[in-house]
Amino acid sequence: GINDDDLGGYLFASDDHGATWESILSNLPNEVVYCILEDPVNENILFAGMYRGVYVSVDRGASWSLFGEGLPAAAVADLVIQEREMDLVAGTHGRGIYRTNLEPLHDAFRDGPPQNDVLFETPTARLPWINDTHGDPRYSTMEKVSITFYLLEDSRVTVSVVDQRGQNAWSIEHDGRKGLNQVRWDLVSERVEGQDAYFWRRLRFARAGTYTLRVTGERVDLTGQLTIVDR
Repeated sequence: GINDDDLGGYLFASDDHGATWESILSNLPNEVVYCILEDPVNENILFAGMYRGVYVSVDRGASWSLFGEGLPAAAVADLVIQEREMDLVAGTHGRGIYRTNLEPLHDAFRDGPPQNDVLFETPTARLPWINDTHGDPRYSTMEKVSITFYLLEDSRVTVSVVDQRGQNAWSIEHDGRKGLNQVRWDLVSERVEGQDAYFWRRLRFARAGTYTLRVTGERVDLTGQLTIVDR
């Protein structure tokens, strides 16, 4: 109805090949719905492209949640799932294309909602290519590693990466929300800046190896492993 100045939300599902229909708008904002996708792995997981972002349901439309905060409040014109990489790709109106991997979501809800706080397996991280002469990275080869965890309640947590000597390689404070959370690390362990004539800046990256990954906070204490390899 957007072409007739009707900006309300309409979203329906049929389980009998279209003979009858039921609204699954539920708690979605009353705004334009552009597209909907059913997850190829778990039929109870649905994605809706809305007037202001992407929403996800893990109970086949009975309830919905905003799918992350990294996407701007832009109209999502289309959604597609690249099944080989299992990435959800969102095309927006005027704000570019965004993607996120769905495997942590599948792990979290494989047997229904998690009953405990969970730190999911973190993929292997790959260091960027470094120039031999001046030590700068080739920025096109810098990749962020995604650290994903599930919390039963809201909790402010510290996500930290610790080397085998017990030294902190990286950490970040995160306002954890009930449900799935994800932070990303570019493998930079230190940023060094100079104040001389060139105002230079240099990035120092974590070394290749195996690290302990921790998510800690009030009543939260999760431990996992992160492996970093050379390119």
